[in-house]
Amino acid sequence: MHIKVKFCLIILSVFLISCNNQNKESELHSSEHNEIISKGKQEPIIEEMIIDKSNIIDQLQGKWKENEYPYRTVEFLNSTVKFLEEGTQNKPKFEKFELSEDCQFDNNNIRDLKSGDVILSLPENKRCEKLKVSNDTLILSGFSTNTKEDYKIRYLKLKF
Repeated sequence: MHIKVKFCLIILSVFLISCNNQNKESELHSSEHNEIISKGKQEPIIEEMIIDKSNIIDQLQGKWKENEYPYRTVEFLNSTVKFLEEGTQNKPKFEKFELSEDCQFDNNNIRDLKSGDVILSLPENKRCEKLKVSNDTLILSGFSTNTKEDYKIRYLKLKF
């Protein structure tokens, strides 16, 4: 009977050792598998667009005229802007503007902002517009609450 007990202990020991080895192999396999998955799956790089405000302000300087409606102009002088439009009640004057990545006012004409969008903020009127400038073209855009549609006003730079 003594031999039967030893034999059972040996078999039990073999089972325990094999189970431990199997767990270690499984852990190794699992960690290697996770490493391979994490190497294959790259995290998306989230880059915040930094607005080069001084460069944009330099590009804006001067007078711009809407190409579809010739009586609408915009003039930028340093960090001020003047909108001239036919049929307005008040005499146009220069007002301070700011460039930012979002509208700081409770404004319902800015929708679908994306990273890299530049916002022209007019603190005096608490108004914002999306702004895009390239070469001799300036585009102000937003959403009209009257027509319930997006709008884009395209200006061309006047050369003196």
